[in-house]
Amino acid sequence: MKDNLALLITGLLCAGGAALFFRFFGSDALNIIVLLTFIGTLFDNARLRRRLREMGAKPEEKRTWL
Repeated sequence: MKDNLALLITGLLCAGGAALFFRFFGSDALNIIVLLTFIGTLFDNARLRRRLREMGAKPEEKRTWL
């Protein structure tokens, strides 16, 4: 019972946060989500490349960006 209530409260808080996000940003909300996803992907790619170098992987061709 306690877990169900915590799950319900968490769901309501997330739904409220999402509603406020879309209300505040309006038509730009999708652009902001895409921008955050792109930035996250770039950081994750850099982290994975660093990890591969630490493991001894050698790139096959030279990177020309970032």
